[in-house]
Formats: sequence, structure tokens, C-alpha cells
Amino acid sequence: MRERPLLFLVPLLMLVAACSGGGGDDEEDATVLVGGVADRYLRLFEGGDFGTSVFYFDRELPPDLAELLNPGLTADTPEEDIVAIPVPPEGVLVGSYQVRRRDGTQHIWLSYDVPGFDTEVESVLSRLMNETPWQVTGGQSNELLSAISFQSTVSGDIEGFVAMQALPSTPTYTVAVEREGQSLELEVPRGASVPELDMRFRELSGGLEVTDVLADELLQEGDLIVAVGGLPVASERDLFKAYREVAASGDPRTSVLYRLQIAPSSAAAEPVFAIPPARPVPDRFPADFFLLDGLTVVDVSWSVQPAGELYQITMVTERSAFDVAEEYRTALEEAGWELTSDEAQGFGTVLNFADEPSGLLGIADIDQFPEDDSLNAVTVQIQSGGGTN
Repeated sequence: MRERPLLFLVPLLMLVAACSGGGGDDEEDATVLVGGVADRYLRLFEGGDFGTSVFYFDRELPPDLAELLNPGLTADTPEEDIVAIPVPPEGVLVGSYQVRRRDGTQHIWLSYDVPGFDTEVESVLSRLMNETPWQVTGGQSNELLSAISFQSTVSGDIEGFVAMQALPSTPTYTVAVEREGQSLELEVPRGASVPELDMRFRELSGGLEVTDVLADELLQEGDLIVAVGGLPVASERDLFKAYREVAASGDPRTSVLYRLQIAPSSAAAEPVFAIPPARPVPDRFPADFFLLDGLTVVDVSWSVQPAGELYQITMVTERSAFDVAEEYRTALEEAGWELTSDEAQGFGTVLNFADEPSGLLGIADIDQFPEDDSLNAVTVQIQSGGGTN
């Protein structure tokens, strides 16, 4: 006995429409802040919080989708320069929803019902999503679901995936369940196929017992699924096989679901690294001349053992790597230390040095600070009783 989650994404919007009653002629029904089922999907798939909103559009695209895909779009922008999501051939737009997160990121879901086998649709979309301004970055395909990940070639702020899944070929199909000792035959809308119900189940000898569902208008917790589309179901594999048979019983249809993530067009700049107060250096540190003016010590480690001593100090500075390296060369010479090697590495410099009377060896690595490219980092390591690491 095992409990398994079914969290298939496609066709998510069809399920939202089916379980929330769909849209009406009234504009208020077509463009609303969705609660209930849609809100729970938001929590499930988007990790939403109280700063996040979701809007559902019945048989329509989000009204600002063109602006989101084309920052700076004006009425004078040539049509051939306007970025759009390819519409699957003969695809019918079922609906869309738009997730607006508190940080300004937008997640867009577009759902289409497309005639044809899912393998054929996958082949077409693999080509369409690999033409400018889109580029395919990966994919996955199995008997139930195919998905293609892609990114924009004109903006690093847009990426997403398109998922394809065979749909039942008829508007509705049957799911037989046993509920509280009674046998029921549910008439399930094509867009609300069993795998899209966020159903958790466990396999029993007589079928699949539903342990949790997101949308309780159809299946209910405790239901025992015994057949799908007239085919017996006793295992996860049976469920998938039955669903596939339902999809292949007539004129083939495929659900296509796009999911886009669009970063804010005017994303806030990354905060500049703030140089913290200098850390103290151990009194035993044997080469104070490395602690130059304008260098702030941000990290110190040391070890004193019978075999020798090891010191490592990291500093940050607004001074150029060239100036620091030149002053270190002068300081080493004035202190009577030997500069054993002097190498340029990229835009930085590595100095190896030694002090024969004290048996000290060391290295100074001067290069760009990885957390803020306006600063340079200087790491000095000095060791006695052996070589440097």
C-alpha cells in the first residue's frame, strides 16, 4: 500500500473553469480575482502569500501580456518586432491566469485546446518555440505528459515551459467510484481529468482510495476509484492506462499549457556591498606591513600549533589591484623579505614571498571582490614551519 500525489499541471485552467463554474457574459465574471479553487492552485504551484494576487481570464489573454513581453511597447512599434507567444495551430484559447507577486515577478498561464495527437502537437511546438525570439532549453516526454522549457532570446527576464497532454476525445467521460457503500458513476468534464485534480491516493486491493483532493466538486476524500472511462482501475498504472485510452477513443485532442515567468522590467538594482567595520588582527601576526591604508580586514583566521603558525587575512578595498600589488612589492623589499614570484592572473596579481631568517612563507592574492565588482579583495596567507597551502 502506498500513497502517491498526482500533481499534473495540464490542463490546469480547464479544471479551474470547470470547478468555478466557468465564465459568463458579464464582464465581472470574465475578469475576476479568483478565490476558492484557483486560489488553492496558486498556493500549490506558486507558493503564494498575502502579497500575491491571481486573476483569471475566461477565453482571453491577460490584457497586459503584450506590454509584459515587450517592455517599452508603443503604438509605433512595428508589428514584426512585437514578441508574442506562438498559438498552437487551430488551438482554441480556453483561458489564462496571471499571478502577480509582491516582488514584481509575474507568472502567466495560457491554456489551449488543440486538435490532434499530443505527439504531433509536441513536434510543432518544439519547432515554434525554437524560433526567434524564443529558444528551447530542454524537454521531457512520456506517455502522459510532454514539456518543453524555453527562454526569450531578446530578454533575459522571460523564461517558461509549455506542457502538452492528450485530452479525452469526448466532452465528458465517466469515473466510477464507491462512496460510503454506494456505487457512483461521475460524469467528468474533459478538462477535469482525474490526474489534474491534485488527487492523492493509496492503492488498495479494490481500487484507488482518494486520500485528498483539491477540488471536492467531483471526487471526494474516501472515494474508491474503480474505473475510468469504463476501464477497471486498481493501480496507478491502470489509472494512467485508462486515461490514455479515454484520450485515444475518438478524434484526438491535446491540451497545451504555457507557463511564463517574467521578471520586473525595472528590477531593483542589487544592493551594493557595504564594507563592515574592520576585524581585529592577532597581535602575533608577523607582517603588519600588509595592512595598508585603505584596506579593511573583513575575515581573519589563524592557527598556532607546535608544527608552526598559519594566518589568513582577507581585506577589501576601493583601491586598484595594480596599486595594492605595487605597494606590497615595495613593502616586502623594505622589510627585507624576498619576492619569490610575481604573476598576473586575469585582472589580478598573485605574489609569493618568503622571509628566510624567520622561516616564514606566504602568498598575497589580489583580485576583484566577487560580491561587488567595484571593490578588490586581498587575501594574505602566511605560514611558518612549512609551505603555504
